Formats: sequence, structure tokens, C-alpha cells
Amino acid sequence: MIVAKITYTYLQRSGIIEATTWEGTTMHITFSLNVQAHEGTLMLTDRAGKTVTFSKEHTVQQKVSMITLGEFCGLPKRQLATCFGFKTRTSYDDIRHTVLNGSPADLLPKRPGPHTPSKRTKEVEALIIRTRFETDLHRDAIAEALTQQGCKVSARLVGQVLADYGLAKKNR
Repeated sequence: MIVAKITYTYLQRSGIIEATTWEGTTMHITFSLNVQAHEGTLMLTDRAGKTVTFSKEHTVQQKVSMITLGEFCGLPKRQLATCFGFKTRTSYDDIRHTVLNGSPADLLPKRPGPHTPSKRTKEVEALIIRTRFETDLHRDAIAEALTQQGCKVSARLVGQVLADYGLAKKNR
């Protein structure tokens, strides 16, 4: 799928190249590129057929490229986000804000899944089951009793453990 065709762009350059300072200098660069995105892989191809490919593992480059295309090409943001593997315009807007205002570290992928260790350990399960058999308490009362003993568990966790072990719920 061809996402965009860029035919003319101005690029401002700052920094040092071969000990020559370019800061404040504007370089007018004209180029024509075919921009293709497929399953998160970005391919830029010039008129001569030279191609630069960015794999989907380059998440920072992918996000910066998506926002660059969005800013210069005027494509619908949702379509652009979808081409780069993001689901919504909100994803595009969040990434745009990070690219334009955040730090490069903010663009790195976050670790998926829980960020804290599970509270459901074998010891906690054993304590819940033992309390269930030794008392006439229902799940809310078991959770409250265990929390008072210093083992902070929710009624939901107590209910899940009891259900997983096939123990009948006690009526209140």
C-alpha cells in the first residue's frame, strides 16, 4: 500500500558536519519519494529505485516517520496510524505529542503485562483455603480477616482462589 508520495520538502539542518557549522542554515532540498508501509515495515523509494527500509522492530523510527508523514502529507490520521500498525487516531495523537514534545526515551516500547509481581502465590492460596475451612466466613470477610493479619488480599482474589479450587461459596 502506498501511503504517500512526497514531491517537495524544505529541510532545516543544524549541527556539525565535518567541522563545518550549519546551525541556522536552511538547505532547500527537493526530492520525490514513494512511501510504503506494510505490517509495520516502512519503505522509502526514490525515483532511481533506491530503497531505504525500516523494520517494525525500529519502533522509534517508525513513530517518528509516521508523524513526519502526517505533518507533511496531510493524510487522514486514522489511515496513517493503521498503516503503521496502530489502531486509532488517539494512538496517533499520543505519539505525535511524544515525538514533538517528549524525550527520545518516551518513544521506546514499554514492557507489556503486569508491572508488579502477582499477589497470588501458593502461600496466599493456602492461607485463603485454610481460612475458608477453619471459619464460617464468606469471601469478603475472608479478605478482610487476612488483610487484618497483614496479608493484603482483595475479595476478588479470594473468590478466584475459591472458584479455582471448586470450593462452594458460603452465603452471607
